[in-house]
Amino acid sequence: MPPVNPGTHTLDVEYALTNIKGYKLRTRTYNGRTTGPTIETRGGETLSIRIVNRLPKEKKAVMPASAEVPVAQTMMEAMHPEHLPVRRSTSFNMMNNPHGFNVTNLHTHGLQTIPHLFEPLGTTDPAAKMIEIHPGQQHLYNLPIPSDQPSGLYWYHPHKHGSVDVQVSGGMAGLIVVRGAIDEVPEIAAAREIFLTFQTLNVNHSKSDPGVYDLEYIPFQTPANGGYKLSASYTMFTVNGEGVSWIDNNKNVYMPLGVPQFHARPGEVIRLRMLNGTNAFPLLLTLAGFETYQIGFDGINTLEPLQTDMSGKGITSVSAATLFTAPVRLAAEANRIELLIRAPETPGTYAFGSAASSDVSFQPIPAIHLADFVVSGTPVTMSIPKRLPKPVREYPHIADSEIVRKRTVVFSEGPSTEMLTGFGFKIDDQFYDETETLIRPKLGTAEEWRLENTTSEVHPFHIHVNSFEIVALNDQPIKDPQFWDTFVIPPKANGKNGSMTIRSRFKQWTGKAVIHCHILPHEDNAMMRNILLT
Repeated sequence: MPPVNPGTHTLDVEYALTNIKGYKLRTRTYNGRTTGPTIETRGGETLSIRIVNRLPKEKKAVMPASAEVPVAQTMMEAMHPEHLPVRRSTSFNMMNNPHGFNVTNLHTHGLQTIPHLFEPLGTTDPAAKMIEIHPGQQHLYNLPIPSDQPSGLYWYHPHKHGSVDVQVSGGMAGLIVVRGAIDEVPEIAAAREIFLTFQTLNVNHSKSDPGVYDLEYIPFQTPANGGYKLSASYTMFTVNGEGVSWIDNNKNVYMPLGVPQFHARPGEVIRLRMLNGTNAFPLLLTLAGFETYQIGFDGINTLEPLQTDMSGKGITSVSAATLFTAPVRLAAEANRIELLIRAPETPGTYAFGSAASSDVSFQPIPAIHLADFVVSGTPVTMSIPKRLPKPVREYPHIADSEIVRKRTVVFSEGPSTEMLTGFGFKIDDQFYDETETLIRPKLGTAEEWRLENTTSEVHPFHIHVNSFEIVALNDQPIKDPQFWDTFVIPPKANGKNGSMTIRSRFKQWTGKAVIHCHILPHEDNAMMRNILLT
Protein backbone atom coordinates (compact mmCIF):
# COMPACT_ATOMS: atom_id res chain seq x y z
CA MET A 1 0.00 0.00 0.00
CA PRO A 2 1.19 3.56 -0.69
CA PRO A 3 2.16 5.63 2.34
CA VAL A 4 -0.71 7.37 4.11
CA ASN A 5 -1.04 11.00 3.12
CA PRO A 6 0.11 12.98 6.16
CA GLY A 7 -2.70 15.49 5.61
CA THR A 8 -6.30 14.35 6.03
CA HIS A 9 -8.79 16.58 4.26
CA THR A 10 -11.88 17.17 6.40
CA LEU A 11 -15.16 18.04 4.71
CA ASP A 12 -17.90 19.21 7.06
CA VAL A 13 -21.33 18.67 5.56
CA GLU A 14 -23.45 21.52 6.88
CA TYR A 15 -26.09 24.07 6.02
CA ALA A 16 -24.93 27.52 4.99
CA LEU A 17 -26.81 30.72 4.24
CA THR A 18 -25.08 32.31 1.26
CA ASN A 19 -25.87 35.72 -0.20
CA ILE A 20 -25.07 35.63 -3.91
CA LYS A 21 -25.75 38.91 -5.70
CA GLY A 22 -28.71 39.70 -3.51
CA TYR A 23 -30.21 36.21 -3.44
CA LYS A 24 -30.17 34.44 -0.06
CA LEU A 25 -29.68 30.70 -0.53
CA ARG A 26 -29.74 28.18 2.33
CA THR A 27 -28.22 24.95 1.04
CA ARG A 28 -26.24 21.91 2.09
CA THR A 29 -22.52 22.56 1.60
CA TYR A 30 -18.99 21.37 2.24
CA ASN A 31 -17.31 23.57 4.87
CA GLY A 32 -19.99 26.25 4.60
CA ARG A 33 -19.27 27.21 0.97
CA THR A 34 -21.20 26.49 -2.22
CA THR A 35 -18.03 25.19 -3.86
CA GLY A 36 -15.94 22.71 -1.88
CA PRO A 37 -12.19 23.19 -1.30
CA THR A 38 -9.76 22.06 -3.99
CA ILE A 39 -7.77 18.96 -3.02
CA GLU A 40 -4.36 18.14 -4.54
CA THR A 41 -2.69 14.73 -4.64
CA ARG A 42 -0.22 12.71 -6.73
CA GLY A 43 -0.04 9.20 -8.10
CA GLY A 44 1.32 6.79 -5.50
CA GLU A 45 -0.14 8.67 -2.53
CA THR A 46 -3.09 7.75 -0.35
CA LEU A 47 -5.80 10.38 -0.44
CA SER A 48 -7.43 10.66 2.98
CA ILE A 49 -10.78 12.46 3.24
CA ARG A 50 -12.92 12.61 6.36
CA ILE A 51 -16.61 13.35 5.89
CA VAL A 52 -18.26 14.82 8.99
CA ASN A 53 -22.05 15.06 8.71
CA ARG A 54 -23.21 18.09 10.70
CA LEU A 55 -26.68 18.24 9.14
CA PRO A 56 -29.69 17.88 11.45
CA LYS A 57 -31.48 14.57 11.79
CA GLU A 58 -34.57 14.06 9.68
CA LYS A 59 -37.94 12.78 10.79
CA LYS A 60 -38.60 9.16 9.90
CA ALA A 61 -40.08 9.01 6.41
CA VAL A 62 -43.09 6.79 5.69
CA MET A 63 -44.22 5.79 2.20
CA PRO A 64 -47.96 6.46 1.73
CA ALA A 65 -50.25 3.51 1.10
CA SER A 66 -51.68 5.36 -1.89
CA ALA A 67 -51.25 8.72 -3.62
CA GLU A 68 -52.28 10.62 -6.72
CA VAL A 69 -49.23 10.87 -8.97
CA PRO A 70 -48.84 13.15 -12.01
CA VAL A 71 -49.42 11.66 -15.45
CA ALA A 72 -46.40 12.81 -17.47
CA GLN A 73 -45.52 11.56 -20.93
CA THR A 74 -42.15 13.28 -21.27
CA MET A 75 -39.32 14.43 -19.02
CA MET A 76 -40.20 18.05 -19.73
CA GLU A 77 -43.81 17.50 -18.64
CA ALA A 78 -42.63 15.70 -15.50
CA MET A 79 -40.45 18.71 -14.57
CA HIS A 80 -43.58 20.88 -14.30
CA PRO A 81 -46.26 18.64 -12.80
CA GLU A 82 -48.49 21.41 -11.41
CA HIS A 83 -50.95 21.33 -14.30
CA LEU A 84 -50.81 17.64 -15.17
CA PRO A 85 -53.67 15.20 -14.63
CA VAL A 86 -53.17 12.66 -11.85
CA ARG A 87 -53.92 9.00 -11.25
CA ARG A 88 -54.02 7.03 -8.07
CA SER A 89 -51.25 4.54 -7.33
CA THR A 90 -50.95 2.09 -4.45
CA SER A 91 -47.48 0.64 -5.11
CA PHE A 92 -44.25 2.64 -4.96
CA ASN A 93 -40.57 1.84 -5.39
CA MET A 94 -39.12 2.93 -2.05
CA MET A 95 -35.45 2.64 -3.09
CA ASN A 96 -35.77 4.93 -6.09
CA ASN A 97 -38.04 7.69 -4.83
CA PRO A 98 -35.60 10.38 -3.55
CA HIS A 99 -35.24 10.41 0.24
CA GLY A 100 -32.66 10.66 3.04
CA PHE A 101 -31.72 14.19 2.01
CA ASN A 102 -29.44 14.69 5.03
CA VAL A 103 -27.64 11.35 4.64
CA THR A 104 -24.43 11.45 2.60
CA ASN A 105 -21.28 9.65 1.44
CA LEU A 106 -18.40 10.37 -0.98
CA HIS A 107 -17.40 9.62 -4.56
CA THR A 108 -14.03 10.73 -5.98
CA HIS A 109 -15.11 11.05 -9.57
CA GLY A 110 -12.58 9.78 -12.12
CA LEU A 111 -9.90 8.59 -9.69
CA GLN A 112 -9.10 4.97 -10.51
CA THR A 113 -8.95 3.98 -6.88
CA ILE A 114 -10.50 1.22 -4.80
CA PRO A 115 -14.32 1.05 -5.20
CA HIS A 116 -15.64 3.12 -2.32
CA LEU A 117 -19.39 3.50 -2.74
CA PHE A 118 -20.35 0.36 -0.81
CA GLU A 119 -19.48 -0.87 2.66
CA PRO A 120 -16.70 -1.85 3.23
CA LEU A 121 -14.39 -0.27 0.67
CA GLY A 122 -13.57 -2.72 -2.12
CA THR A 123 -16.26 -5.19 -1.09
CA THR A 124 -17.13 -7.96 -3.55
CA ASP A 125 -20.29 -8.87 -1.66
CA PRO A 126 -23.13 -8.63 -4.23
CA ALA A 127 -25.59 -7.67 -1.48
CA ALA A 128 -23.40 -4.94 0.05
CA LYS A 129 -25.21 -1.72 0.92
CA MET A 130 -24.08 1.80 0.10
CA ILE A 131 -22.09 3.68 2.70
CA GLU A 132 -24.47 6.00 4.54
CA ILE A 133 -23.12 8.75 6.78
CA HIS A 134 -26.06 9.90 8.89
CA PRO A 135 -26.29 13.23 10.74
CA GLY A 136 -23.89 13.18 13.68
CA GLN A 137 -21.67 10.54 12.07
CA GLN A 138 -18.33 10.72 10.26
CA HIS A 139 -16.39 8.46 7.91
CA LEU A 140 -12.70 8.38 6.93
CA TYR A 141 -11.90 7.40 3.37
CA ASN A 142 -8.31 6.23 2.73
CA LEU A 143 -8.07 6.00 -1.04
CA PRO A 144 -4.85 4.67 -2.62
CA ILE A 145 -4.05 6.55 -5.83
CA PRO A 146 -2.37 4.34 -8.46
CA SER A 147 1.18 5.33 -9.28
CA ASP A 148 0.15 5.62 -12.95
CA GLN A 149 -3.04 7.60 -12.30
CA PRO A 150 -3.18 10.19 -15.11
CA SER A 151 -2.25 13.64 -13.86
CA GLY A 152 -5.24 15.85 -14.47
CA LEU A 153 -8.48 17.28 -13.16
CA TYR A 154 -11.00 15.22 -11.16
CA TRP A 155 -13.70 16.04 -8.62
CA TYR A 156 -15.62 14.82 -5.60
CA HIS A 157 -19.30 14.86 -4.69
CA PRO A 158 -21.84 12.89 -2.63
CA HIS A 159 -23.30 9.68 -4.05
CA LYS A 160 -25.86 8.39 -1.54
CA HIS A 161 -28.71 7.15 -3.73
CA GLY A 162 -31.79 9.30 -3.26
CA SER A 163 -30.04 12.46 -2.09
CA VAL A 164 -27.38 13.13 -4.74
CA ASP A 165 -29.38 15.71 -6.68
CA VAL A 166 -30.47 17.68 -3.60
CA GLN A 167 -26.94 17.76 -2.15
CA VAL A 168 -25.00 18.57 -5.34
CA SER A 169 -27.68 21.15 -6.17
CA GLY A 170 -26.69 22.97 -2.98
CA GLY A 171 -23.03 23.19 -4.01
CA MET A 172 -21.63 19.96 -2.55
CA ALA A 173 -18.80 19.43 -5.04
CA GLY A 174 -15.11 20.27 -5.29
CA LEU A 175 -12.05 19.79 -7.49
CA ILE A 176 -9.35 17.14 -7.13
CA VAL A 177 -6.08 17.94 -8.90
CA VAL A 178 -3.66 15.07 -9.50
CA ARG A 179 -0.21 16.52 -10.13
CA GLY A 180 2.27 14.71 -12.31
CA ALA A 181 4.00 14.50 -15.66
CA ILE A 182 1.85 16.95 -17.61
CA ASP A 183 2.54 19.70 -15.07
CA GLU A 184 6.25 19.40 -15.83
CA VAL A 185 5.97 20.08 -19.57
CA PRO A 186 7.88 23.39 -19.88
CA GLU A 187 5.25 25.21 -21.94
CA ILE A 188 2.50 24.09 -19.55
CA ALA A 189 4.52 24.93 -16.46
CA ALA A 190 5.00 28.43 -17.88
CA ALA A 191 1.27 28.93 -18.40
CA ARG A 192 -0.93 30.49 -15.72
CA GLU A 193 -3.58 28.08 -14.40
CA ILE A 194 -7.21 29.14 -14.21
CA PHE A 195 -9.74 26.73 -12.70
CA LEU A 196 -13.42 27.18 -13.55
CA THR A 197 -16.08 25.23 -11.66
CA PHE A 198 -19.52 25.53 -13.21
CA GLN A 199 -22.41 24.66 -10.88
CA THR A 200 -26.17 24.96 -10.61
CA LEU A 201 -27.67 25.85 -7.24
CA ASN A 202 -31.29 24.68 -7.48
CA VAL A 203 -33.80 26.15 -5.04
CA ASN A 204 -37.43 26.92 -4.27
CA HIS A 205 -39.00 29.64 -2.15
CA SER A 206 -38.42 28.67 1.46
CA LYS A 207 -41.59 27.68 3.32
CA SER A 208 -40.08 28.66 6.68
CA ASP A 209 -37.91 31.72 5.97
CA PRO A 210 -39.39 34.55 3.88
CA GLY A 211 -36.86 36.02 1.48
CA VAL A 212 -34.74 32.86 1.52
CA TYR A 213 -34.45 30.15 -1.12
CA ASP A 214 -33.77 26.54 -0.17
CA LEU A 215 -34.31 22.97 -1.39
CA GLU A 216 -36.32 21.15 1.25
CA TYR A 217 -38.53 18.25 0.19
CA ILE A 218 -40.67 15.87 2.23
CA PRO A 219 -39.44 12.32 1.56
CA PHE A 220 -41.90 9.90 -0.04
CA GLN A 221 -44.50 12.51 -0.96
CA THR A 222 -45.76 13.61 -4.36
CA PRO A 223 -44.63 17.01 -5.69
CA ALA A 224 -48.10 18.39 -4.94
CA ASN A 225 -47.64 17.41 -1.27
CA GLY A 226 -44.17 18.89 -0.86
CA GLY A 227 -42.21 15.93 -2.23
CA TYR A 228 -39.22 15.86 -4.57
CA LYS A 229 -39.56 17.52 -7.99
CA LEU A 230 -37.44 16.76 -11.04
CA SER A 231 -36.85 20.50 -11.43
CA ALA A 232 -36.66 23.16 -8.73
CA SER A 233 -38.39 26.48 -9.33
CA TYR A 234 -35.15 28.46 -9.63
CA THR A 235 -31.53 27.87 -10.61
CA MET A 236 -28.52 30.02 -9.77
CA PHE A 237 -25.83 29.28 -12.36
CA THR A 238 -22.43 29.90 -10.79
CA VAL A 239 -18.79 30.09 -11.88
CA ASN A 240 -16.38 29.48 -8.98
CA GLY A 241 -19.26 30.29 -6.63
CA GLU A 242 -20.10 33.60 -8.33
CA GLY A 243 -23.64 33.87 -9.68
CA VAL A 244 -23.76 34.57 -13.41
CA SER A 245 -27.43 33.77 -14.17
CA TRP A 246 -30.67 33.49 -12.22
CA ILE A 247 -33.08 31.15 -13.95
CA ASP A 248 -36.83 30.97 -13.40
CA ASN A 249 -37.46 27.37 -14.46
CA ASN A 250 -41.24 27.72 -14.43
CA LYS A 251 -41.15 30.56 -16.97
CA ASN A 252 -37.85 29.52 -18.62
CA VAL A 253 -36.51 33.06 -18.08
CA TYR A 254 -32.76 33.69 -17.69
CA MET A 255 -31.59 36.84 -15.88
CA PRO A 256 -27.89 37.68 -16.37
CA LEU A 257 -26.10 38.74 -13.17
CA GLY A 258 -22.66 39.70 -14.49
CA VAL A 259 -19.62 37.50 -14.94
CA PRO A 260 -16.08 37.17 -13.56
CA GLN A 261 -13.28 38.76 -15.56
CA PHE A 262 -9.86 37.28 -16.24
CA HIS A 263 -7.01 39.34 -17.63
CA ALA A 264 -4.52 38.20 -20.26
CA ARG A 265 -1.71 39.86 -22.16
CA PRO A 266 -1.69 39.64 -25.98
CA GLY A 267 -0.10 36.32 -26.95
CA GLU A 268 -0.30 34.91 -23.43
CA VAL A 269 -1.00 31.18 -23.10
CA ILE A 270 -3.29 30.19 -20.23
CA ARG A 271 -4.03 26.71 -18.93
CA LEU A 272 -7.82 26.63 -18.57
CA ARG A 273 -9.11 23.75 -16.41
CA MET A 274 -12.89 23.35 -16.19
CA LEU A 275 -15.50 21.20 -14.47
CA ASN A 276 -19.15 20.95 -15.46
CA GLY A 277 -20.44 20.28 -11.94
CA THR A 278 -24.06 21.11 -12.77
CA ASN A 279 -26.86 18.71 -11.97
CA ALA A 280 -28.45 18.69 -15.43
CA PHE A 281 -26.93 21.30 -17.80
CA PRO A 282 -24.79 20.29 -20.79
CA LEU A 283 -22.37 23.09 -21.71
CA LEU A 284 -21.43 23.99 -25.28
CA LEU A 285 -18.40 26.14 -24.65
CA THR A 286 -17.34 29.00 -26.94
CA LEU A 287 -14.41 31.42 -26.81
CA ALA A 288 -14.25 33.39 -30.04
CA GLY A 289 -11.01 35.23 -30.82
CA PHE A 290 -8.66 32.95 -28.84
CA GLU A 291 -6.64 30.03 -30.15
CA THR A 292 -7.85 26.98 -28.25
CA TYR A 293 -6.06 23.65 -27.84
CA GLN A 294 -7.55 20.63 -26.11
CA ILE A 295 -5.01 18.92 -23.86
CA GLY A 296 -7.19 16.71 -21.66
CA PHE A 297 -10.58 15.04 -21.23
CA ASP A 298 -11.80 13.89 -17.79
CA GLY A 299 -8.31 14.01 -16.32
CA ILE A 300 -6.58 12.08 -19.12
CA ASN A 301 -4.33 14.17 -21.31
CA THR A 302 -4.08 13.86 -25.06
CA LEU A 303 -0.82 12.84 -26.71
CA GLU A 304 -0.49 16.26 -28.29
CA PRO A 305 -2.43 19.53 -28.08
CA LEU A 306 -5.44 19.35 -30.40
CA GLN A 307 -6.39 22.67 -31.95
CA THR A 308 -10.13 23.01 -31.42
CA ASP A 309 -12.63 25.36 -33.05
CA MET A 310 -14.54 27.05 -30.22
CA SER A 311 -15.49 30.11 -32.23
CA GLY A 312 -19.23 29.40 -32.20
CA LYS A 313 -19.19 30.85 -35.72
CA GLY A 314 -22.48 30.54 -37.57
CA ILE A 315 -24.23 28.91 -34.60
CA THR A 316 -27.47 30.28 -33.22
CA SER A 317 -28.50 27.05 -31.53
CA VAL A 318 -26.79 23.64 -31.31
CA SER A 319 -29.03 20.67 -32.07
CA ALA A 320 -28.63 16.97 -31.45
CA ALA A 321 -27.71 16.63 -35.13
CA THR A 322 -24.85 19.15 -34.84
CA LEU A 323 -23.73 18.30 -31.29
CA PHE A 324 -20.42 16.76 -32.40
CA THR A 325 -19.76 19.01 -35.41
CA ALA A 326 -20.62 22.53 -34.21
CA PRO A 327 -17.67 24.87 -33.43
CA VAL A 328 -18.10 24.46 -29.67
CA ARG A 329 -16.49 22.29 -26.98
CA LEU A 330 -19.07 19.97 -25.46
CA ALA A 331 -18.76 19.60 -21.69
CA ALA A 332 -21.53 17.31 -20.49
CA GLU A 333 -22.54 17.01 -16.86
CA ALA A 334 -19.48 15.75 -14.86
CA ASN A 335 -16.99 16.34 -17.70
CA ARG A 336 -13.67 18.05 -17.12
CA ILE A 337 -12.26 19.91 -20.09
CA GLU A 338 -8.63 21.08 -20.10
CA LEU A 339 -7.38 23.60 -22.63
CA LEU A 340 -4.45 25.76 -23.51
CA ILE A 341 -5.78 29.07 -24.79
CA ARG A 342 -3.72 31.79 -26.47
CA ALA A 343 -4.89 35.40 -26.24
CA PRO A 344 -5.19 37.35 -29.49
CA GLU A 345 -2.90 40.24 -30.37
CA THR A 346 -5.85 42.64 -30.50
CA PRO A 347 -6.75 44.10 -27.09
CA GLY A 348 -10.36 43.90 -26.03
CA THR A 349 -12.93 41.95 -24.04
CA TYR A 350 -13.68 38.44 -25.28
CA ALA A 351 -16.78 36.59 -24.08
CA PHE A 352 -16.57 33.01 -22.85
CA GLY A 353 -19.90 31.24 -22.78
CA SER A 354 -22.12 28.29 -23.57
CA ALA A 355 -24.06 28.31 -26.85
CA ALA A 356 -27.82 27.91 -26.96
CA SER A 357 -29.22 24.45 -27.66
CA SER A 358 -32.56 23.28 -28.98
CA ASP A 359 -33.01 19.54 -28.46
CA VAL A 360 -29.75 18.49 -26.78
CA SER A 361 -31.29 18.48 -23.31
CA PHE A 362 -34.82 17.81 -22.06
CA GLN A 363 -35.66 21.48 -22.70
CA PRO A 364 -34.25 24.25 -24.92
CA ILE A 365 -31.42 26.17 -23.21
CA PRO A 366 -30.47 29.74 -24.19
CA ALA A 367 -26.91 30.98 -24.47
CA ILE A 368 -25.23 31.54 -21.09
CA HIS A 369 -22.49 34.14 -20.55
CA LEU A 370 -19.91 32.54 -18.22
CA ALA A 371 -16.89 34.86 -18.06
CA ASP A 372 -14.95 37.56 -19.86
CA PHE A 373 -11.29 37.51 -20.86
CA VAL A 374 -9.88 41.03 -21.01
CA VAL A 375 -6.80 41.24 -23.23
CA SER A 376 -4.51 44.22 -22.55
CA GLY A 377 -0.95 45.18 -21.72
CA THR A 378 2.44 44.37 -23.20
CA PRO A 379 2.42 41.46 -25.67
CA VAL A 380 4.30 38.28 -24.77
CA THR A 381 5.53 35.33 -26.78
CA MET A 382 4.58 31.92 -25.42
CA SER A 383 4.60 28.47 -27.01
CA ILE A 384 2.24 25.53 -27.33
CA PRO A 385 3.99 22.18 -26.70
CA LYS A 386 4.36 19.75 -29.60
CA ARG A 387 3.87 16.59 -27.54
CA LEU A 388 2.45 15.61 -24.17
CA PRO A 389 3.36 12.73 -21.83
CA LYS A 390 1.65 9.43 -22.61
CA PRO A 391 -0.87 8.38 -19.88
CA VAL A 392 0.48 4.85 -19.60
CA ARG A 393 -2.48 3.59 -17.57
CA GLU A 394 -4.75 4.11 -20.59
CA TYR A 395 -2.50 3.31 -23.55
CA PRO A 396 -2.20 1.43 -25.82
CA HIS A 397 -5.69 1.54 -27.28
CA ILE A 398 -7.73 -1.59 -26.69
CA ALA A 399 -7.31 -4.03 -29.58
CA ASP A 400 -10.03 -6.28 -30.98
CA SER A 401 -8.09 -9.28 -29.68
CA GLU A 402 -8.41 -8.06 -26.07
CA ILE A 403 -12.20 -8.02 -26.03
CA VAL A 404 -13.52 -11.00 -24.06
CA ARG A 405 -17.17 -9.96 -24.02
CA LYS A 406 -19.59 -7.59 -25.71
CA ARG A 407 -22.66 -6.22 -23.94
CA THR A 408 -25.62 -4.04 -24.84
CA VAL A 409 -26.87 -1.62 -22.18
CA VAL A 410 -30.14 0.22 -22.89
CA PHE A 411 -31.26 3.55 -21.37
CA SER A 412 -34.97 4.39 -21.30
CA GLU A 413 -37.48 6.60 -19.51
CA GLY A 414 -41.22 7.06 -19.29
CA PRO A 415 -44.39 7.30 -17.19
CA SER A 416 -44.41 5.20 -14.02
CA THR A 417 -46.93 4.78 -11.23
CA GLU A 418 -44.10 3.44 -9.03
CA MET A 419 -42.54 6.90 -8.91
CA LEU A 420 -44.12 9.73 -6.94
CA THR A 421 -43.10 12.16 -9.69
CA GLY A 422 -45.05 10.01 -12.16
CA PHE A 423 -41.94 9.47 -14.28
CA GLY A 424 -39.05 7.02 -14.05
CA PHE A 425 -35.70 6.21 -15.65
CA LYS A 426 -34.35 2.74 -16.37
CA ILE A 427 -31.29 0.83 -17.53
CA ASP A 428 -32.02 -2.45 -19.30
CA ASP A 429 -35.71 -1.92 -18.55
CA GLN A 430 -35.25 -2.05 -14.79
CA PHE A 431 -35.11 0.40 -11.93
CA TYR A 432 -31.99 0.51 -9.79
CA ASP A 433 -31.67 -2.36 -7.32
CA GLU A 434 -28.97 -2.00 -4.67
CA THR A 435 -28.39 -5.78 -4.50
CA GLU A 436 -28.47 -6.66 -8.23
CA THR A 437 -25.04 -7.41 -9.77
CA LEU A 438 -25.56 -9.19 -13.09
CA ILE A 439 -22.81 -7.17 -14.85
CA ARG A 440 -19.61 -8.83 -13.64
CA PRO A 441 -16.47 -7.95 -15.62
CA LYS A 442 -13.31 -9.92 -14.87
CA LEU A 443 -10.21 -8.16 -13.59
CA GLY A 444 -7.46 -8.01 -16.22
CA THR A 445 -9.84 -8.27 -19.18
CA ALA A 446 -11.40 -5.79 -21.60
CA GLU A 447 -14.99 -5.54 -22.76
CA GLU A 448 -16.92 -3.65 -25.45
CA TRP A 449 -20.30 -2.16 -24.57
CA ARG A 450 -22.89 -0.70 -26.92
CA LEU A 451 -24.86 1.86 -24.92
CA GLU A 452 -28.26 2.41 -26.52
CA ASN A 453 -30.51 5.44 -25.95
CA THR A 454 -34.24 5.00 -26.60
CA THR A 455 -35.10 8.56 -25.50
CA SER A 456 -35.15 11.95 -27.23
CA GLU A 457 -32.55 13.49 -24.87
CA VAL A 458 -28.86 12.74 -24.34
CA HIS A 459 -27.77 10.77 -21.28
CA PRO A 460 -24.21 11.35 -20.00
CA PHE A 461 -22.99 7.84 -19.16
CA HIS A 462 -20.53 7.46 -16.26
CA ILE A 463 -18.69 4.39 -15.04
CA HIS A 464 -16.87 4.22 -11.71
CA VAL A 465 -13.28 2.98 -11.15
CA ASN A 466 -12.07 2.58 -14.76
CA SER A 467 -12.07 4.95 -17.72
CA PHE A 468 -13.35 4.00 -21.18
CA GLU A 469 -12.49 4.82 -24.75
CA ILE A 470 -15.19 5.78 -27.26
CA VAL A 471 -14.90 3.74 -30.46
CA ALA A 472 -18.19 4.66 -32.17
CA LEU A 473 -21.07 7.14 -31.97
CA ASN A 474 -24.36 6.12 -33.59
CA ASP A 475 -22.44 3.12 -34.95
CA GLN A 476 -20.04 5.39 -36.84
CA PRO A 477 -16.44 4.43 -35.93
CA ILE A 478 -14.22 7.04 -34.26
CA LYS A 479 -10.90 7.37 -36.08
CA ASP A 480 -8.90 8.30 -32.98
CA PRO A 481 -10.73 7.01 -29.88
CA GLN A 482 -10.65 9.32 -26.86
CA PHE A 483 -10.54 8.37 -23.18
CA TRP A 484 -13.28 9.63 -20.86
CA ASP A 485 -15.09 8.62 -17.67
CA THR A 486 -18.35 10.35 -18.71
CA PHE A 487 -19.76 10.99 -22.17
CA VAL A 488 -23.17 11.56 -23.72
CA ILE A 489 -25.12 8.81 -25.46
CA PRO A 490 -26.73 10.51 -28.48
CA PRO A 491 -30.54 10.70 -28.46
CA LYS A 492 -33.01 8.76 -30.55
CA ALA A 493 -33.53 10.46 -33.91
CA ASN A 494 -35.54 9.70 -37.04
CA GLY A 495 -36.97 6.61 -35.41
CA LYS A 496 -33.54 5.13 -34.64
CA ASN A 497 -32.09 4.78 -31.16
CA GLY A 498 -28.90 6.69 -30.45
CA SER A 499 -25.82 4.74 -29.41
CA MET A 500 -22.28 4.99 -28.13
CA THR A 501 -19.84 2.08 -28.28
CA ILE A 502 -17.10 2.01 -25.67
CA ARG A 503 -14.25 -0.24 -24.62
CA SER A 504 -12.82 -0.53 -21.12
CA ARG A 505 -9.99 -2.39 -19.41
CA PHE A 506 -10.81 -3.50 -15.89
CA LYS A 507 -7.56 -2.85 -14.05
CA GLN A 508 -6.19 -3.37 -10.55
CA TRP A 509 -9.31 -3.17 -8.37
CA THR A 510 -12.02 -5.69 -7.57
CA GLY A 511 -15.23 -4.63 -5.90
CA LYS A 512 -18.79 -3.46 -6.29
CA ALA A 513 -19.33 -0.22 -8.20
CA VAL A 514 -21.95 1.44 -10.43
CA ILE A 515 -22.74 2.79 -13.87
CA HIS A 516 -25.33 5.53 -14.29
CA CYS A 517 -26.60 8.60 -16.08
CA HIS A 518 -24.97 11.76 -14.69
CA ILE A 519 -28.10 13.87 -15.05
CA LEU A 520 -28.70 13.74 -11.32
CA PRO A 521 -32.52 13.77 -11.38
CA HIS A 522 -32.24 10.71 -13.62
CA GLU A 523 -29.69 8.96 -11.41
CA ASP A 524 -31.65 9.53 -8.19
CA ASN A 525 -34.81 8.33 -9.92
CA ALA A 526 -33.39 4.91 -10.80
CA MET A 527 -31.13 5.30 -13.91
CA MET A 528 -28.25 3.36 -12.36
CA ARG A 529 -26.98 -0.24 -12.19
CA ASN A 530 -24.35 -2.04 -10.16
CA ILE A 531 -21.30 -3.73 -11.62
CA LEU A 532 -19.19 -6.27 -9.75
CA LEU A 533 -15.49 -6.33 -10.67
CA THR A 534 -14.18 -9.81 -9.88
